[in-house]
Amino acid sequence: MSNHHDWFMRKTAMSLIIVATSGMTLASADEVQTTPQSSYAAQNYARLKAELPYYEEAVNHPDKYPWPMIPATKKLLHVGSHSNVVLLIKQRLKTSHDLDPDSPQTDAFDQSLAQAIKTFQWRHGLTADGVIGTDTRNAMNITPDVRAKQIQMNMQRWAQIAQDMGDRFVLVNIPEYQLHVIDHDKDTLTMKVVVGRPTRQTPELASEITRITFNPYWNVPQKIAQKDIIPKILHDGSYLYTNKIRIFSSQEEGAYELNPGEVNWEDARENGFPYHFRQEPGIKNALGLVKFEFQNDHDVYLHDTPAHELFAKDTRDFSSGCVRLEKPFALVAYLTQNDDRINTATVRSKLISHKTSYFRIENPIPIYIAYLTTWVDTHGVVHFANDVYQRDSGTPPEQETSAEQSE
Repeated sequence: MSNHHDWFMRKTAMSLIIVATSGMTLASADEVQTTPQSSYAAQNYARLKAELPYYEEAVNHPDKYPWPMIPATKKLLHVGSHSNVVLLIKQRLKTSHDLDPDSPQTDAFDQSLAQAIKTFQWRHGLTADGVIGTDTRNAMNITPDVRAKQIQMNMQRWAQIAQDMGDRFVLVNIPEYQLHVIDHDKDTLTMKVVVGRPTRQTPELASEITRITFNPYWNVPQKIAQKDIIPKILHDGSYLYTNKIRIFSSQEEGAYELNPGEVNWEDARENGFPYHFRQEPGIKNALGLVKFEFQNDHDVYLHDTPAHELFAKDTRDFSSGCVRLEKPFALVAYLTQNDDRINTATVRSKLISHKTSYFRIENPIPIYIAYLTTWVDTHGVVHFANDVYQRDSGTPPEQETSAEQSE
């Protein structure tokens, strides 16, 4: 277990980062199989392995390392509250090193406890508001044996992700709702992402980003056309016009265009839509102004989005499988930084033309879309994310399909 100095160093690191960024059977660490060979993966594997004994100790010695369950309260607990539940919260946060172990064990909710709660919330991907609500309480009530098993599973995921990830690559971590650009083991660029909802999951994969499309069309997959677009048309007759969506006889070259008035929409809802929707480029396009393409069997890609308000949410599982980016043009800048064929002016020119254009990346960069629900950062701080697709629990939700994911 960490001593007081370890706690202080960890607590200081977490506080600085917060300000800056404002019944299972356990296996021992030695029994977790296969160490990854990639430098970046090996570092992450090793940091998780170093954290595992702490949770095993909490499981095996609950008298020494108490992990009390936090009961629900009628009112939100915040600074100024007095409650016996506060005593349990303090005990819980001392065990997880979020609260100074020498902090007074009273029933008063003070500023030091609020800061400790913010640290806990930040580590668990929650809004760091210092208030004990349902999500924070639920995260506190996940037992150490569950956390230990989670660490083991994620060690295995790092071991399986790649033998050699490369010197630079893009990593999308689905449960974290984040994209990282890693350049020689350094986290060079980070941004929020929106991933697929549980019934339309973003797949785990390894590929290479080879092409950037500016002002992309959105060729609407048939399942999205049937399940999402047609009901909206029946609800709002101007939907296609407002969203600049056109109808073609097929997606093939030479297909002819249809007038919406020629389509029996009730029949299309009941018996299937035999045509093809295509959304024109523009600010309302579901893919935004740019997308990033890579070979895969799921028809998914990274892209911009007009729905930027979703990035303000803690839980960002709203897409149909593709990954929406908070800062897509920061990624454009990184991928093209050493390429004389393109610069800020040429990108701007491409965008204001309102025409679709393609840019092939001279040196394709690997991309990994991974499912990692816990990790230890370079400051030694352990993080846990929501198991959005229930893969840790072994009871994943039923998906609609993975064959026609897009947007």
